[in-house]
Amino acid sequence: MTLRATLATVVLMLSTSAFSAVTITAPEEIKIEGLNGQEVKSRLFSSDSTYSIDAGENIISVRYIQFFEEHPGIGSHDIVRSGVVNIKTPILQDQQTYRLALLNPPQNHDDAKAYAKQPVFGLYDAKNQLLVEQKGSKTQSYGILKNLFNDAPTDLTQKATTIAQPAPIYTSQAVVGKAEVVKPKDLPSANNAQQLINTWKSASKSERQAFMTWLAEQAQ
Repeated sequence: MTLRATLATVVLMLSTSAFSAVTITAPEEIKIEGLNGQEVKSRLFSSDSTYSIDAGENIISVRYIQFFEEHPGIGSHDIVRSGVVNIKTPILQDQQTYRLALLNPPQNHDDAKAYAKQPVFGLYDAKNQLLVEQKGSKTQSYGILKNLFNDAPTDLTQKATTIAQPAPIYTSQAVVGKAEVVKPKDLPSANNAQQLINTWKSASKSERQAFMTWLAEQAQ
């Protein structure tokens, strides 16, 4: 009886976990590189365009990538690829499906090369309402040789912190978490003052003189 109860509990936990995720879909022109800083392993052109993430706010790292056959029949082609763009989502709801899309996507090869320098991504809900628009930082599009033969791993954290990209634009349909505000009463000013007093009491005569000299210089 105990074993049956344990198995039932495990099944219930797995069922709850399966239904607590959010589904993200993307067209083949959008390659998801990472979810919340974790790299996503996938082929260059993969038919798997559905991903599961936790509900709430997330960071989705994406890039624009598109294949062009310049001269059919003779094997001449090009792959246009942008840099990584990090999309901070609004609060995503449990068991809901959201869709990534390109905003004002290019219509030809030349337009695509220009678009890759600063692509624009949108996240839509199940009602096809735009929730957030994210423009990439202005960069040079990568060449085909670098795309195919660069074995260096993708550093999503570095790209997110060192490359400045425009702030996301949230629509009225998006639910965005409020930033935590530090109130004046929460500031540890009293503790800091007491620490200074204790340091002064324990300081030597020469250390006190050095501090007074520094303090006088700051007042000038």
